[in-house]
Amino acid sequence: MGGKSSKSTISDEDLAFLMKNTSKSAEEIQEWHKGFLKDCPSGELTKDQFVSMYSKMFPSGNADKFSENVFRTFDTNSSSTIDFREFMLALHVTSSGSPEEKLTWAFRMYDVDGSGSIDFNEMKRIVSSVYEMIGAYGDLNKSHELFSKMDQNSDGFVSQEEFIAIIKQDKSLLNILQGRA
Repeated sequence: MGGKSSKSTISDEDLAFLMKNTSKSAEEIQEWHKGFLKDCPSGELTKDQFVSMYSKMFPSGNADKFSENVFRTFDTNSSSTIDFREFMLALHVTSSGSPEEKLTWAFRMYDVDGSGSIDFNEMKRIVSSVYEMIGAYGDLNKSHELFSKMDQNSDGFVSQEEFIAIIKQDKSLLNILQGRA
């Protein structure tokens, strides 16, 4: 993705793209790039590296399943690695994005098959992985509660519009999504 003139410097194309699409200056992006290359000398973050990193952040639980879902969401070009551009865009959305951008990103994580809607099994998979990650295993009722509140038209699917609208209305659902309820 983007120019690959040299591993040790970011391409002008990627720098311009990231300055336009994140809130970071050229200097900040170049610093992040240095750090990224220090951790990922190949210029790409593998799923194993990503899962390992998440596991260190959540030592009391099992972060494997959750981190695999986050990885899939970060890997926007489905290359099975996260390059610097994908990393910076994901970092921007998850840390500095608008509430709408964050919810759109979260929806993509819950929409495991990329169909544009979330079914109950996808909801259960992600909610369970969140609870496993924080060490609170097996609360299936949270998945049922969340899904039934979000499936406004009772068609068995949660659209991105339903997902965003309901979470904006009911902040307690955001707590469930984040494993805080």
